[in-house]
Amino acid sequence: MFLNKLRPNQCGSGYNLSDYQQQAIATATAETERTIRMLQDLLDLARADSGHLHFRLNPIMLNTLVTEVAAMSQKVSNQQINVLTTEEDVVTCADQDRLQQVLINLVDNAIKYSAPGQAVDLILEQTKQHALIHVRDHGIGIPLPHQHRIFERFYRVNEGMTRSRDGTGLGLAIAKSLTEGMEGRITLRSKPGEGSIFTIALPLWNPSQS
Repeated sequence: MFLNKLRPNQCGSGYNLSDYQQQAIATATAETERTIRMLQDLLDLARADSGHLHFRLNPIMLNTLVTEVAAMSQKVSNQQINVLTTEEDVVTCADQDRLQQVLINLVDNAIKYSAPGQAVDLILEQTKQHALIHVRDHGIGIPLPHQHRIFERFYRVNEGMTRSRDGTGLGLAIAKSLTEGMEGRITLRSKPGEGSIFTIALPLWNPSQS
């Protein structure tokens, strides 16, 4: 009899849980996933600090990577992600998985600071020595006093200004560490009321140096 009480009902709707219990389980699950993400981020940062975060550096066609990241982010968020690239191939030497992680973090951050329906832009260009990837939003922007601290661990701009509060406060710190680990740099330009632009600069791949 006791086992029968634990079985799902015949309609297949799961156990006989109240709406409150189902909401509690969903909340606990979301909090567990957030904790796991935070632990993984902390582990990556600890490895970076100790010099034990390894990178598999290979030539990467950024035109393709940027397009793939935009498609993935748009599918998950239902937010319009525009891709603007050069006609020529832009190739850098980096760890593709790590660079993808950085871009997804930046796009996710841009979406959080944008109103529903506001597009986010991924822009790829190159100079004589560097590949540049810009992640641009048209949202509320970041006040100047916060801009020089935005890459600090656990530093968060006023949560009431964002659309989401489920971040760990480590995303931008991770992005900075990973980018620098690939011999790149990340910078921010922002103006309240006009949006923000995060720029990743990576060395162009030189076949003669491989």
